[in-house]
Amino acid sequence: MFMRNVQMFAGDKYKEGVILGKEIPVDLIRGGKPRKRKDEVSRPVQKNLNYRNAQKWFRLTAITNFKDGDYLGLLTYNSDHYPENIEAAEKEFRLFIQRINRLRKKKGISPVKYMAVIEGRGDSKALHHHFIMDNELNRDEIEALWTKGRGKNKLPIGIAGVKIIQKQKSFGRYVPGIEVFAAYLTKEFKEENRKGVRKWFSSKGNLKKPIVARTQNFKYKQAMLNKWIANNDVEEQLEKNNPDWELIEFLRVNPDTGHKETVKYDLRGDEFVGLRLYYRMRRRL
Repeated sequence: MFMRNVQMFAGDKYKEGVILGKEIPVDLIRGGKPRKRKDEVSRPVQKNLNYRNAQKWFRLTAITNFKDGDYLGLLTYNSDHYPENIEAAEKEFRLFIQRINRLRKKKGISPVKYMAVIEGRGDSKALHHHFIMDNELNRDEIEALWTKGRGKNKLPIGIAGVKIIQKQKSFGRYVPGIEVFAAYLTKEFKEENRKGVRKWFSSKGNLKKPIVARTQNFKYKQAMLNKWIANNDVEEQLEKNNPDWELIEFLRVNPDTGHKETVKYDLRGDEFVGLRLYYRMRRRL
């Protein structure tokens, strides 16, 4: 049986791929398959999206749009400004973005590009925001806008911390920091999926979409994958078939044990849908 190899690109240095049966719908693509050889990935409808696909969309979009040198931010609330609920926290963050855009407009800078999540949803006193943002303003200017009031009545809402995204050590080697932080910010998506709540926020109209490419549709057969598995040759064959790219280690939950483990590919399947081989790659330097 022939299989498809569908790859999703975040810029030209990072991609995620899946080799799967022809009848299995492709995640994140309207209608289950790309309409063209290369197509933009549409943001999936939240209510129909499981948390793994939400994590993938967030991760790919963040890596597509941000890089080392951009900003990672944290916003908390002090005891005088605890939001009453999630809606109030969402409103407070929107006001923060409005203040940023007003300052940028005064400086002749286009609207801010950002992605953000709210964490601590189980307790209003634990609510806080994480965000990834472009670096057009300096960090002091951004932190100073996490306030309420004007003049002498201006008070901090809580702690605002903005740091520069730099390379991070991951699985024994230094990698672009955005890859690490984009994955970190999705850590509560599973719980949020159970509650049916919104998982992230982002700027509108200025984020590039990841690109999906349908490639090598007739190169792979299930018998070929079975041979790779039998010979313990999956890693070597994936890199051989993707010149100039190397596999990236990532965490997955083992479906048999329920424990987290570090892998370079995630192989799953059953008698109904057959094999499904998922992997992540980074272009070799």
